[in-house]
Amino acid sequence: MLENMDANVPPCDDGAAAARDYLNRATAACEAGDARLGLHLYLAAFEEAVEGAESPSEDAILGLKQAWRVACSTKERALAEYIFERLEPYLSNDEVTACAEQLQGLALDRLEEFGVSRDDIEEMSAAFTQDMMAMGPPLALMPPTPPAPSAEAGQPDVHPIDIITYDTVSGYETVIERMRALGIGMAGNPDFDDFVSLLNARHGLDAMPVIDSLLFCSPAREDAGRFMLATVGELGLPAVRMRMEETFQGMSVLCVSAQAEDADKLNAVRRGFEGGGVLVLEDLDLWGSPLAEMADDINGLIMASMSRGAREAVNLIRQAVENPEVYVLASATSIDDVDPFFLDLLNPVSCIDIELPSVAERTDVWMDIARSHPSLRSLNRDELVRLTANMPRYDIYMAAREAVEEAYKQGLVARRYQPVTRQNLFDKLAAYQPLESAEYAELERVVVSDFAAGLDNLEDLLS
Repeated sequence: MLENMDANVPPCDDGAAAARDYLNRATAACEAGDARLGLHLYLAAFEEAVEGAESPSEDAILGLKQAWRVACSTKERALAEYIFERLEPYLSNDEVTACAEQLQGLALDRLEEFGVSRDDIEEMSAAFTQDMMAMGPPLALMPPTPPAPSAEAGQPDVHPIDIITYDTVSGYETVIERMRALGIGMAGNPDFDDFVSLLNARHGLDAMPVIDSLLFCSPAREDAGRFMLATVGELGLPAVRMRMEETFQGMSVLCVSAQAEDADKLNAVRRGFEGGGVLVLEDLDLWGSPLAEMADDINGLIMASMSRGAREAVNLIRQAVENPEVYVLASATSIDDVDPFFLDLLNPVSCIDIELPSVAERTDVWMDIARSHPSLRSLNRDELVRLTANMPRYDIYMAAREAVEEAYKQGLVARRYQPVTRQNLFDKLAAYQPLESAEYAELERVVVSDFAAGLDNLEDLLS
């Protein structure tokens, strides 16, 4: 009893001494038969060792391992999951696998208390596996053995990322104005800086309030993705991008990438953001939740079964959302298509809707295309703007690119320069317009009439 009462006395202020004191008290509590008190004291010792230090001492890590053993022996599953998260960075791959199996065992034991046997779980797992193989991507964020070992090992792939800004994208004037109202895109503006200083002084704050997570939504996911990357360029901070890709085997894997110059600074999957940065989640509506429509105890089983990379990815998103120096940006076709699991991760989140381009925005798009492709400049821009109503920005660029490439190939065959013709471009635009639209009907009529006129000219030449 004296040992247990003494364990409740606050230790000294020095971090290392406090950690040693907690360890001694934890050992004494366990020897006295109070395993639960010893468990919490081991955790307290580790937290003291971590606070204010780059890495905990070996004694603190050994104490945390002892806490893990006590939690497993006393079947404290929730505490075991927490200890595993704290302990995982200091374990070998074999130790991680062994601990994950122990967590699975604790989850199964808990389910058996509710009358669900291990055989029932195996049957459910087999049924889930068959359904997932028949229906497509798996529930987990990452498969246990992804084909991209760098992401599983917690290291982001490093490759150059094109830097674009609001000044280099065309057709987004409306949404740019909304972003500037949030203070994004206003860096270096003297008037805005003075205004922010005034607000800080009047409200008694040191800086602007933390911005919500931003979800860019557009009927064309390419439009949302491009504007999101322009926002990254406008912020000018180190960026990490996460996107879901499908392997040749049809498995969905989460890929992580960073700019080459930021990779060493971020090392994002392993340590989280150190300082300011941007976390980019591409096409979030295509991500499958690992916890979709599962009961709480099933959740624990699945979380324990998730690969190390998947858990680190989820933790990275949580850390970024909680870090006031990190901007979290995501893209999707609609907020309704995003799994609630991810919306909860991003909370609070603001949806930035990117509508189809207006007349003025389509004019800017065609002017940008003409600057890049001189062979299109002879065509009537007003007519092109009118006939590309209802089309996303990405589709307009794609149609123009296809028309330019076709004219280029024709020039190669004819061994002379061949500009983009009206019929050629309209034919490409018609392929992107909705079949029931008035613009499609007009494009089709023009293409047919131009083709018929070409046949008349051919008959004149033959005669």
